[in-house]
Amino acid sequence: MRNAIYKDDRLSLVRTSDLGFTIIELLIAIVIFLIVTSSIYGLLALGTVSRNRASFRTDVLKNARAAVHLIGRDALNAGLGYHQAGALVPNGFLSTTLGLPPDVDNQRDILTSVIAGDNLFDNDLQGNSGIKTDIVAFAFRDLDYNAGDAIAINKSKNGSAASVTRLELGASTTTSIRPYDLLLVEADTTQVAVMASSIINSKNVDFDTNDPLDINLARDGNGINRSLLTKCTTTIIDNCTGQLSAMKRFFWVSYKVKEDGTLVRITYGNNTGKPLDEQIQELPLAYNVKNLQFTYVLENGTVTSNPGAGPDGVAGNVDDTPNDFNLIRQITVTIEVQSTERDNQTNEPITIKLSGTFSARNLEYDVG
Repeated sequence: MRNAIYKDDRLSLVRTSDLGFTIIELLIAIVIFLIVTSSIYGLLALGTVSRNRASFRTDVLKNARAAVHLIGRDALNAGLGYHQAGALVPNGFLSTTLGLPPDVDNQRDILTSVIAGDNLFDNDLQGNSGIKTDIVAFAFRDLDYNAGDAIAINKSKNGSAASVTRLELGASTTTSIRPYDLLLVEADTTQVAVMASSIINSKNVDFDTNDPLDINLARDGNGINRSLLTKCTTTIIDNCTGQLSAMKRFFWVSYKVKEDGTLVRITYGNNTGKPLDEQIQELPLAYNVKNLQFTYVLENGTVTSNPGAGPDGVAGNVDDTPNDFNLIRQITVTIEVQSTERDNQTNEPITIKLSGTFSARNLEYDVG
């Protein structure tokens, strides 16, 4: 009897233990759960990092591509309907306006279809590396201006003041001309870049010296400081023109990276309806630009980063060759942009470098 009861109690105890978990089993289950959860969390974290990285790269790449595309468009237009030799502007104009190294000669500058500046501007994103960014400027004709026709010029005469040059127009009217239009005036021996100041009696355009680019020179100036729109006479025999024939409007734009890493497209003049202090406008194209570099292929196949620097490769010396800008046949732009956010793993910004090469076809085929 006792044995029977004992057996029943043992059976009862065995059955009771089958209904629960031992501590060891619970610990094993918890460990397995933690391992699985950690693995899932790790995969989710890795996916988040990859997604953020892809998002950062997409944003950076989008900005870089848009900037390169716009630079390439202007590079393709450079020289279109302009003049192969370029236009004369005041001495030191390019240095003052674009930030190029000052030239050492005492001659007027030449505003060519492409103007290059190599390693000129500091960039905060470069730290103390000493790397500087480039600038490039393009000039091309506004083919929609005056229905695509050049405006004939009758003669040059005195304007509203002794320093002001007035051009009397031919059969064309001044309905297309507006103050601050950037104009290329063609003469018998040269071309001159100027900016319209005011329209007088619908047939006359004045060119004052207070223009926002400081591109107009005084009619009563001396030597190279005299406006080339001044007609040569028996007493004025140099730094003057024999016969002015026509004028047309042109665009002048440049690309540079500001010190804070903002890539901007700068337009000069032609901003109809805007006041004098808004005739030089900066359009931001991309931010966090770490570097901007240009290289050029010349007509003879030479590859250079500064075509006008001369044999010694240093701009601002007596051996500079600014006319060599007209020999450019290809332009390669390289832009390096970094993300504003930092990578979750490396804790460093993501950097993308993008390059594009464009043919400066209008420099080669247009003759003016």
